[in-house]
Amino acid sequence: MTESASGRGPIDLLLRAVDGACTIGAWVAAVAAGLLALILITEVVATSFFSWSQPWAVEYAIYLQCMVLFCGAGWTLRQGGHIRVAIMLQALPVPAARILDMAGCAFAIGVLGYACSALWQQWLRTVDFGSTSFYPMATPLWIPQGFLTLGVTLLVLAFAARLVRLLLGQETEAKAALSGGGVE
Repeated sequence: MTESASGRGPIDLLLRAVDGACTIGAWVAAVAAGLLALILITEVVATSFFSWSQPWAVEYAIYLQCMVLFCGAGWTLRQGGHIRVAIMLQALPVPAARILDMAGCAFAIGVLGYACSALWQQWLRTVDFGSTSFYPMATPLWIPQGFLTLGVTLLVLAFAARLVRLLLGQETEAKAALSGGGVE
């Protein structure tokens, strides 16, 4: 394949698109974390000082926690923030470590791909049935399920991008964005 005039080939552009989508997912997770903190603080103050519990607090805290956990997972992988057994990779020769990393990525893509497929099917059923939560707010469940599905989809894409980078011999982690190293 020939590269474009700007020096970026289609694979590089695709990898950058995945990185960009994962960055958006991380922003969604960050906003969700802020809202989760706000809801929890409001609930603690309301129950402690006014003996009044917010009926929606538990429901939305659950949804936001899910968004925090999954929407930023793809970005975290690219930053090298996922916990992995780095000591084993460091003990191996570079080619062997790369092969082991590729095998781990392929396994993760398989497991997460299956989960992603199931989540998309469940999301489509929820949209079709118009299911709502059993909590007092009766939230349409396609909304929180959509964020969960989006997060897992982004994580699958991030693992696929990592595998492509490994196959091409490119750097797998965005070292420039790290200011102290990743979690090993």
